[in-house]
Amino acid sequence: MRISGITLGRQALANGYPVVECVRCLLSFCDEVFANVGDSGDGTSGALEALANSRLTMLREPWDMGLREKGLLLSAETNRAMERCTGDWTVYLQADEILHEDDLPGLRSLLESRLSREEVDGVSFRYLHFYGSPRYVQDNPLSWYTRAVRAVRNGRGIVSVGDALKFRRMEGGKPRRLGEVRSQFRVFHYGWARSPEVMLAKQMNLDRLWHNDDALVERYAGMTAERIYSDVSHLVPFRGMHPAVMRGAVEEAAWKFEPKLSRMPRWLRLARECACRPFRKLRGHA
Repeated sequence: MRISGITLGRQALANGYPVVECVRCLLSFCDEVFANVGDSGDGTSGALEALANSRLTMLREPWDMGLREKGLLLSAETNRAMERCTGDWTVYLQADEILHEDDLPGLRSLLESRLSREEVDGVSFRYLHFYGSPRYVQDNPLSWYTRAVRAVRNGRGIVSVGDALKFRRMEGGKPRRLGEVRSQFRVFHYGWARSPEVMLAKQMNLDRLWHNDDALVERYAGMTAERIYSDVSHLVPFRGMHPAVMRGAVEEAAWKFEPKLSRMPRWLRLARECACRPFRKLRGHA
């Protein structure tokens, strides 16, 4: 069985994405990895070249910024990378997503066991959304997605859609939902775990893929770095171990962040922490 890996990250370093750690994660278990970095001019290409790995291929063609609204550019560029994949499976990680090394043997075993099952198109993963700091995670399933498909079968007409969060299988020109296996493997999502200044700049640049310039001016009028982290009413401390490739970055995360845990009712915070303990122990989160 062969596993392909893909990620994309134009100007990733300038916007605080841990793209090098993401690619290192993919290289640790994939037979080939494609990193779609477009025409990055911020050092992203050079940082990945420094990995000096023959299994890594970078796609440097300029992105079509005419597709920038509604996030459609992200799915288009994801599909461009997927077209290069030759494995039985493709594992897709966004440039701020990392898999834990403890989960990788089980992931490979699961993918291999599902190759013979015709009804299986993809595997979904459970999400840990770090927020404000790598020491806190979001725990509000009404506002933050709890899982997403991150491994799909190749050769089945499966494509990324929308803003690249979901995949669909095309049949007769129509998108169909995937036959999905729900796993308990974790995606460590660091998209909201940057210093406030970097987070504000990153969010403004990312929102250019969803909104036109006039809408952006209105959206960020009066926004400051101090206000960028406003969704703090459902945070819980993270007491597990981060993936090994991220531990250096986690130790260096010394910016000031106030989680305001008191905003969550104490009974709710304690109930959530108690509910998570058996699962944390089972999945290495003790």
